[in-house]
Amino acid sequence: MFQDFVFVNNCAMPTKVSKNQQAFGSVSQAFICTAMTLIMCSCASPYRQGDSTSASLHNAAMEIRAESGAIDVTLASLDNLVNNPGPDLKPQFARYSHSLDRLVAASKRAEKSAEVAKQRSADFFESWDKRAADIKFEAVREQSVSRKTQVSNEFNTVNDRYRENQSVIEPLISYFQDIRTALSTDLTVGGIQSVKTLADNAAKNAQKVQTALARLSDELSDSGMRMSSVGPREQPAQGGVVDSTETHQQQVQSSTLNP
Repeated sequence: MFQDFVFVNNCAMPTKVSKNQQAFGSVSQAFICTAMTLIMCSCASPYRQGDSTSASLHNAAMEIRAESGAIDVTLASLDNLVNNPGPDLKPQFARYSHSLDRLVAASKRAEKSAEVAKQRSADFFESWDKRAADIKFEAVREQSVSRKTQVSNEFNTVNDRYRENQSVIEPLISYFQDIRTALSTDLTVGGIQSVKTLADNAAKNAQKVQTALARLSDELSDSGMRMSSVGPREQPAQGGVVDSTETHQQQVQSSTLNP
């Protein structure tokens, strides 16, 4: 009877130890896998940074398109209020006010996305500089530095254009807001008629802004493609991002609100 007890106990102990060993082995394997993954990600970080920057530029382009769409909706609701006033002006005014709020929100998202793209690009180019400094052969290093300068200049050009466009969008939004403020005080048939000329002027200037936004969105997408490791990218035709700066500046200047 005593021997039976000892037999059972001796069998149980190795089983418990075996389970502990298995658990420890699983934890060790998981730790090794995690460490290897971190090492692999660290080694692959340069092109991953390029892809991250590319994604942020594509996202900025998407937000710019959303901003342009919000301008369309705001213009449509203002036009409906001014040129097709109903018996009760409050619902139409509420739609205009709501669309304007959405435009403001879209503009803030576009601003934030541009800041993210700018920061990721700065990190990417800084990493590029560090990697280029590690290249031993001068010819290879010079080629890498030259390529980095080209990509950096292209990004800076697009970023400058974004700032130019934003400097025009902000007054346009303020113009819409002033019309809303005026109508909120004088939401009458006479008040609607008094802002009709202002609404027409807003529409004309908005069209110019949207033309510049459409071009900016395309250039952000193109810039993102040039930083991506996915798929080949044809070289831009003559008169592309870098060569067309003067033409774009003329468009932005013409987008300034008319008195």
